[in-house]
Amino acid sequence: CSCPQILVVDDNPFNTMALETILGSLDVTCESVFNGPSAIKKLLNSEKKKCGLECKLYSTVFMDQEMPGMTGSETVREIRRLQLQRMIPPMKIIGCTAHGSSEEVEKFMDSGIEMCIHKPITSHEVQKIIKTCEL
Repeated sequence: CSCPQILVVDDNPFNTMALETILGSLDVTCESVFNGPSAIKKLLNSEKKKCGLECKLYSTVFMDQEMPGMTGSETVREIRRLQLQRMIPPMKIIGCTAHGSSEEVEKFMDSGIEMCIHKPITSHEVQKIIKTCEL
C-alpha cells in the first residue's frame, strides 16, 4: 500500500509543513487539510479510495486543537460519531496543541483522541507515535 497513512489537520501552513517534513523523513506518507470540515470530507471519501484489503489509508490522524470554525475537539467528536455509524473506519487520532494547561489538554482528551502532544512537535515524538500506531 502506498496510500497516505496519515492525515494531518492543521490550519497553520508552517505547522503542516513541519509535520509533513518529519513524517517524510520517517518514510511515512501523509496528506494534509487545513480545517475540520475538510478532514471529515476526506475521511468519508477514504473508503472509496482504498487500494486493497491491506490498505492503511488514514490509519492515523494528527489533529490540531485550535482551528477557526470547527475546533479539533469538535472535529474529533464528529469523526467518532461517524465511526459509530460505520461511515468512517477506525483510526487513531493524535491531538496536537500549543496549550500547556492541563484543563485544555483534558478537554481535548475527552473529545476522543488517543493522546495529546504539545507543539512544537519534535521528530522524536512523532517517531514514538508512529511505532505505537504500528504504521
